[in-house]
Amino acid sequence: MEQKYRTKSAVVAFIDVLGSSEAIKNNVNESLNAIHTAYDETIIEFRKFHSRFMNEPKIDIFSDNIILSNEIVEGEEERAFFSVIFFSALLQMNMWVNDLLVRGGISCGDFFSDDRMIWGNALIRAYKLEGQIAIYPRIIVEPEIADIIKLMMKPDKGRLLCEDFDGIYFIDPFGTNQKESGLYLVDQFIDANTIRLRNSQGNLKIYQKINWLQQYFCEKRKEMIDT
Repeated sequence: MEQKYRTKSAVVAFIDVLGSSEAIKNNVNESLNAIHTAYDETIIEFRKFHSRFMNEPKIDIFSDNIILSNEIVEGEEERAFFSVIFFSALLQMNMWVNDLLVRGGISCGDFFSDDRMIWGNALIRAYKLEGQIAIYPRIIVEPEIADIIKLMMKPDKGRLLCEDFDGIYFIDPFGTNQKESGLYLVDQFIDANTIRLRNSQGNLKIYQKINWLQQYFCEKRKEMIDT
């Protein structure tokens, strides 16, 4: 049989909006607008940074699942990795601003996407990273991708990844922000997350995830004040 369609090498992020089923059940239009607004704001912000070092990822959205992909072109490999990482960082920040939490995984490998379907090993691995490894409200990356991003980022340009207590690297959205705006935002996020912690005390599994995020926010606040 003729193989009309073929996969290409790509960087792929699989991102899940946490608690969306409950949000849809409680207020379907409010949750729709919150997610769409976060997505729209991310597109606007990303395009401000558009340059020869980045190109806008292809985006596929199904309900609360967001798949970002960028083809790896020979000689321009760094652009594909950096574009997906940077877009994911902006997206997570805008999700927080709109009172939404996300979890995700980023992988690379064979991938296919058109107007009808998405397919490939990179998607499967990114999906498994999100569902089986990430655990907390973080977007994690495969070790080889972390190595590439660490080599790309210059010390004076901030950072986009953090190494967690378990040795896993995850995206640091505050790596894209100036200190002044970042401190204002992190204070807002701490306040909002304090309410989440209080509301989740009856569910240990959820409480552990929210508590991880609160520790991250508090560490970022201390880091901003100390620098």
